[in-house]
Amino acid sequence: MPPPGNDSQAERYRNLQAQRLATLNALLWDEQKGAWFDYDTEKGKNLEFYPSNLAPLWAGCFSDPATVDKALKYLEDSQVLTYQHGIPTSLRNTGQQWDFPNAWAPLQDLVIRGLAKSSSPRTKEVTFQLAQNWIRTNFDVPHLPPPV
Repeated sequence: MPPPGNDSQAERYRNLQAQRLATLNALLWDEQKGAWFDYDTEKGKNLEFYPSNLAPLWAGCFSDPATVDKALKYLEDSQVLTYQHGIPTSLRNTGQQWDFPNAWAPLQDLVIRGLAKSSSPRTKEVTFQLAQNWIRTNFDVPHLPPPV
């Protein structure tokens, strides 16, 4: 039998976790859009699309299982699921490496692993397709036309 734990410390950390989750959701979560957005203290939420808007999904910083399916709707509404070579890093075409049309592996992983937490057959199907697209892209890179 394991030694007894420190119940008061465990309770303290559970409370701190609940407070962080509530704060994260109060400040960054947008229920209507289905994603978390960066917050600027002067301008408020930055509602531009970035795959990193789903980082709390990947990190498990949500309590409602329906959140994952709301995130899928966010991706659908942003029309990023139409790109065959991965979810773009942003929708801004600035010519910079961190913007459209480029896609970065860590962000693909973040979105795919976040969506994989859903039990919805539709979300699981999309998750599988995103993973397939990314893997195929990595095999086809030498054959893709250069970005515009």
